[in-house]
Amino acid sequence: MQVIKEAIKNKQTLMICYKGLPRIIEAHVYGANSAGQEFVRGYQIGGASCTDEVGWKLLDVRKIQAVTIIPDQHFAKPRQGYVRNDPAITTVYAQV
Repeated sequence: MQVIKEAIKNKQTLMICYKGLPRIIEAHVYGANSAGQEFVRGYQIGGASCTDEVGWKLLDVRKIQAVTIIPDQHFAKPRQGYVRNDPAITTVYAQV
């Protein structure tokens, strides 16, 4: 998804609909695992989730129903706990 790559490149916050629930995330890495399934590792800062928790999430791109960049909302640097070259994502399309 080009919009996810753009958001990571520009450190822009995303509004996504994931498993039918709205979430606000700071996407840090987008790519595929060894089986070719695409994922986004992001820090959820708002919205809903199945666990009702904010924090780090590994999101299956197939379960994202909608994604938009939130205008004028950026993050300055990677969140604490971010690990570049995420082991869950073996082929990286974009990362902070």
